Amino acid sequence: MLEHSFCHIPRIGVGTEEKYWLNGLASWDDIMRPEADRVLGSKAGWVRQHVETSRKHLLAGDALFFQQGLPSAQHWRLFRAFREHAAYVDIETTGLTFGEDHITSIALYGRGEVKTYVYGRNLEDFQDDIRDFSLLVTYNGKTFDAPFIERTFGMKLNMAHLDLRYILKKLGFTGGLKKCEQAVGIGRDDLDGVDGYFAVLLWNEFQRTGDEEVLETLLAYNAADVVSLEVLLTHAWNELVSATPFGSRSGMRLAPPMSPDVPHTPSRHVVDALRRKYCVPAF
Repeated sequence: MLEHSFCHIPRIGVGTEEKYWLNGLASWDDIMRPEADRVLGSKAGWVRQHVETSRKHLLAGDALFFQQGLPSAQHWRLFRAFREHAAYVDIETTGLTFGEDHITSIALYGRGEVKTYVYGRNLEDFQDDIRDFSLLVTYNGKTFDAPFIERTFGMKLNMAHLDLRYILKKLGFTGGLKKCEQAVGIGRDDLDGVDGYFAVLLWNEFQRTGDEEVLETLLAYNAADVVSLEVLLTHAWNELVSATPFGSRSGMRLAPPMSPDVPHTPSRHVVDALRRKYCVPAF
């Protein structure tokens, strides 16, 4: 979709881009043809210069360049081009008040591998691993996960960022991540009914008992969040690209992603025991 995009170019808005499409300028290659001058007019040199620059940034895997140029409602266009550079990230925290709260675990899913990081064990490793990616994918991460990570590690996540909360909202999805999952038929099996509040209970129980099965359940929950992000983003991509003139082109729609191996297994016994202990209703 990026190779069909022009609205990331300064002084070229979505309306102008659509005019180009309607007049046969459907791709960067089309822009370079001499007959494109009829449509481009006085902007011909300007647009061609920026298309050449765009080619270089795309070849370099520079997703941030395009995010900085695209209107926010069009950031979803990054996904197909930079899918291999995407890191799906989710954090869990202690759930305390601001200033007392800290990250308990982080899940990172990218290039087919799920990794988890735990406070007091290997949490610091995250800041090195995330640098291998140029596209960050979260749910509500622009207001929560990313600022929390940056504050925790004293680092800047200098990468493009797709927040699924806003992308899915364009498609009429509302509510939290679990509600969006249910809307597209994603189930959690032994983790059904486990949410962010329950993740705090799991961490507190692990801190109290040191029970590795409890930690394993927390990490399985955290990992399930990031795995579902790719499924949801693929669904959103297919819906959004179908609304463009290019939705029917070969290879434009994406197949559902393969499920990766998750290195953690939840315990239904742990979930049920904590639910009884804290009188958490089943869903």
